[in-house]
Amino acid sequence: MRASSLIFCGAAAAAFGMAPSAHAQDTYPLQAPVIYSLGTGTPASVGLSSVLLDQAVNELEDAVDDGDINGAVLLVARRGRIVLHTAVGTRDGLNEDDPGMPSVPMPLDGIFDLESMTKPFTVFLAMRMQESGNFPGFNINNTVATYFSEFAVSSVNNKSSVTIKDLMSYVSGEDVDYFDESNPNGLFDDADPWHSMLEAPLARPRGTKVVYSDLGFRILGHVLETVGGDSLQNLMQTYIFTPLNMTDTGFQPWLNMPEKEDRFVGTAWSAARERYLRGEVQDETDYFLEGDGLDPAEHLTGCDGLFSTASDLAKFSQMLLNRGKHVYSCNRWPFNTCSSTLLSAQAVLDMTTNQTGSLHLNRSAWTYSENLLYSRKGYGWEMWDAGMWPGGESASTVAYSKTGAAGTLMVLDPEPSRGMFAILLTNHGLPKFDHFTIDPETGKISWEDFDWMLNDIRANEVMTKVHGSLTW
Repeated sequence: MRASSLIFCGAAAAAFGMAPSAHAQDTYPLQAPVIYSLGTGTPASVGLSSVLLDQAVNELEDAVDDGDINGAVLLVARRGRIVLHTAVGTRDGLNEDDPGMPSVPMPLDGIFDLESMTKPFTVFLAMRMQESGNFPGFNINNTVATYFSEFAVSSVNNKSSVTIKDLMSYVSGEDVDYFDESNPNGLFDDADPWHSMLEAPLARPRGTKVVYSDLGFRILGHVLETVGGDSLQNLMQTYIFTPLNMTDTGFQPWLNMPEKEDRFVGTAWSAARERYLRGEVQDETDYFLEGDGLDPAEHLTGCDGLFSTASDLAKFSQMLLNRGKHVYSCNRWPFNTCSSTLLSAQAVLDMTTNQTGSLHLNRSAWTYSENLLYSRKGYGWEMWDAGMWPGGESASTVAYSKTGAAGTLMVLDPEPSRGMFAILLTNHGLPKFDHFTIDPETGKISWEDFDWMLNDIRANEVMTKVHGSLTW
């Protein structure tokens, strides 16, 4: 039996681990040496230091004590064993309208606004739809204009050549978001916002620069809904959430899981909506595009909008470390485990390794916002960076991460001697735009408020201790 086909369930799997390599690798194997089911264990059983993991928790407790966040959930797993899953503080974030608003303790199964952590799910759905065989002709190399003729109306920068894959890797030339200099309210005053986003001219020629783009991912989600003939909620339910038993994940939780309302984690007061937000996407543009009625939205956004728990995200993360395989309990000898393949190993590798070649910064990122906006990208993921990368200073060079701007972060390290992930979810809420600037000469964006958010949630400190906890 090849090593790549081994399935392990339980603490015995740790005995088959390899010692961490002295020098992190630039690539990782296509096939996972071992694929794991997801269970619980002790740090020592998988070679992690409980002392350093406790220090990671202390960092979050300090963040609460300092008033930088009100609460958080942290989950850490290695080789299929969840060895830390804890909650600190209270469920709801700052309410600027009522700073003294009472809140219950943070539930371990709190349902958080993921914001941009939605993007890896949108990408995964695209890859899964391509491989499923249920959508003949659909391929990520197809142009966006294949599905929306108005996308190619503008001839600026050869927009008709933009592919779905370009959107997924942030090299499409789409702007960071939709801007209309003639209309300061942009999409909010637009009778047909989706049409306007599709017709918007490219900010730069495709394939010339990495630039993070919510606009591009909104269009990506719109393509998938058109191809799939259904909403992102239902498509992801069919192709991701149900197969992985992710029962607490979805868009518009106030509509799709209202019975779990007491677990919705609050983020902030919305002056536009005149209420405190729990179970509603905080980003005002995405909320506007979703609509606030009692019926499902006509179109959801592929950039933001998902809500989830640490436990559900752990299922998704372990499947990625298994290179697309999900291991679950069944009545099969000898380990009572079975596996299903959600995505090919090659597709997972493509998603989670550098797909932007030399288009990224020609140096390490100097700020977290620079890392987010201009660094090396996979499909929807940020790659490890020697500079300001929120995944900590102890991960290998093949680690990858995704930040949600309301204060969430997941970091996965597929290097075979590590095989671990960490999920940090907080109720910080979206950063402001008080220190959001665009250089008039270069067009380069700086967003200090985003950097401060990651400092507030102690991203680097927590992840450095988590990934530095390896003992063997």
